[in-house]
Amino acid sequence: MATTTKQLSSEEVDQLHALDNALRFARSRLSADITAQRLLILICVYFNQGLSQRELLTKLESTSITALSRNLADLSAWTTRKTTGPGLIEMRSDPMNLRVKRVFLTSEGDKFVRSWLAAGAKAHTASRKKRKKAVP
Repeated sequence: MATTTKQLSSEEVDQLHALDNALRFARSRLSADITAQRLLILICVYFNQGLSQRELLTKLESTSITALSRNLADLSAWTTRKTTGPGLIEMRSDPMNLRVKRVFLTSEGDKFVRSWLAAGAKAHTASRKKRKKAVP
């Protein structure tokens, strides 16, 4: 069976490079095993503070409630293994329904996401300048 190879456009290469840089930045600040899914959770919570786990699951569209619960625990102060975690998010009970947990960034989580977004914006700007110079 013949294989085909797709060539990536320079914009697609830049986007992949930006994603790689974002993961490297996060791993250098947090831990080497931080996943892209956990970074997506942090970004989603940053822009949507106070969502319930179900609401967060709907926004992400790419995980199960079990995986989301595990990822949330591993981003909080205590991981699923009952060890000290990064403490980037916290779960608070909904005052109207104590069975519902709402997800918030801690001050440390907010600080991390802000620095991560700033680093990503800086890398994106540098990439665009580089691309503009390359185009005659």
